Amino acid sequence: MKISVINFELVFLKKIPTNGLFFGKTQLLGIPFFIFFLFLGIISKAQQEIRPCNQPPSFIQTLGFDPLWTALSTSEKQKMGVVLIVYKKAEGISSPLPNGPRETVYQDPSWRTGGYLSAICFDKFGNAYLIPSPFISMLYNPIDKLNTVYQIDHNTGGMQPWLAIQPAKKTSKGNPYGLLGIAYDCLSNHLYCTTVAASDRNKEAGIIYMINANTKRKSDSLVGIDAMGLTVALDELGNKRLYFGKTRTGEIFSIAVNAKNKFVRSSLRKELSLEGMGPRGDDKARKIRFQNNTMIVNGIAFNYNLQASSEKPETQYKFQWNYASKKWQLIDLQ
Repeated sequence: MKISVINFELVFLKKIPTNGLFFGKTQLLGIPFFIFFLFLGIISKAQQEIRPCNQPPSFIQTLGFDPLWTALSTSEKQKMGVVLIVYKKAEGISSPLPNGPRETVYQDPSWRTGGYLSAICFDKFGNAYLIPSPFISMLYNPIDKLNTVYQIDHNTGGMQPWLAIQPAKKTSKGNPYGLLGIAYDCLSNHLYCTTVAASDRNKEAGIIYMINANTKRKSDSLVGIDAMGLTVALDELGNKRLYFGKTRTGEIFSIAVNAKNKFVRSSLRKELSLEGMGPRGDDKARKIRFQNNTMIVNGIAFNYNLQASSEKPETQYKFQWNYASKKWQLIDLQ
């Protein structure tokens, strides 16, 4: 049985004087795309990114590689799990290109134990967190493992299961998807994860979890929401919010997170919708990020379809916050 592929990722490991820089290539339903975590300043009176705190894993240098010329990747179709791509250094170029020449590809034996993996995020210590996604079949990604978050230790480089996320109800037999999204909050050292394991084409039973990365305990959750792309950012008043894209409507919502790491449910609001936009008109937000006061959304068709094509087109949308009208305005799509 062929199924669609979600969130395969290529993440370059960059280090700058005050913060690490990560940008990557991810694949949702077989689509390559690039993720940029740019460490830029805050723009006043606009919704904007939180200054990142991510650090490159120290095991990269222990292996004898230059972190500036490496990338963690789950997008290698010939390699199950995750690999470390080491690029050849080129004169006059300060950083590698995604399709640039490679020196070698390294894989720790433990990096295959989670089957096929997808999205990657990093914490302030350099630990990498990954979520699984079946590729072609569920042979290497059994349904009972689709809600497991894996961690690569920043010191040893070894990967092991970090936490099993529980769906709201029994996993749906007609749904090959479990975890769809993951994001890290530098301000509180929390991970946000989305699971749709209990959902199917007609029933929305997903959960968004807020997890303390120190204790691995749930701080809060939103039940009954199927979400894919998500990120943590500051709103126009400087309050922290979780932004998430729904998998059924193409809408992007946000909800405030208070100082006690609890969702402020009364603050839930719709930010915008991708409905009617782009070449397809029915895109869902599978990736959301902020760059200055611009929200960048990667949209793709998603229909809980087991027979979905392995190659799906993707559109990138850029929205800018209009402080006067308090609305997002589309400024570019490609």
